[in-house]
Amino acid sequence: MNVLLAVTIIVSFLTGCGSQVPQAKSYLLTSDSIKANADYQAEKPIIVLAPVGLDNLLGSKGIVYQTSPTEAVVARQHLWAGNISTQLANRLLIGLRQEQNRYWLVPGALQIKTPEVATLLVNLRQFNGSYQGYAVVAGEWSLLDGQGALLKSQPFSIKEPLAADGYTALVNALAKATDQLIAGLGRELSGLVMANNPAQ
Repeated sequence: MNVLLAVTIIVSFLTGCGSQVPQAKSYLLTSDSIKANADYQAEKPIIVLAPVGLDNLLGSKGIVYQTSPTEAVVARQHLWAGNISTQLANRLLIGLRQEQNRYWLVPGALQIKTPEVATLLVNLRQFNGSYQGYAVVAGEWSLLDGQGALLKSQPFSIKEPLAADGYTALVNALAKATDQLIAGLGRELSGLVMANNPAQ
């Protein structure tokens, strides 16, 4: 791929608007593995999922592509359909409800009446394509107890090969890498008992 995709991106980035401006395309971060919402059970302890943190460039509306070990560009015509942090938070929320049965994840913006519930933080420093032929999702997640003390923190770095040229393949690979992140987080939460969780 990726030589062709990288060249296309670089040329587009450098030349800017030509006599004919290509039509912008928008992409959703979808997943075949998400089938339906899990059901809430009252006995499940709650974990608040904080808004997903993204490094500055990754929060752009355009999809980010790394063109060399030290350079990256933001696509002008290939855009996220909606805020990518919000899309990721929604994917994590639904996915983690499906991947484990111990806890019930709720969005960080939701008003929780139960005090001192745990909080899951997910921060990404990479969520982009790479000139080396894969999509990469990398960062760190942390779980805090109800008093804000760190219970566990773990870095992650997931690389998913691109199946074809183009941004559609890149978005699909990013979605698969996100699924791997969710599966790993689900396994961690399944094996984690928080003794001081008031609902547990």
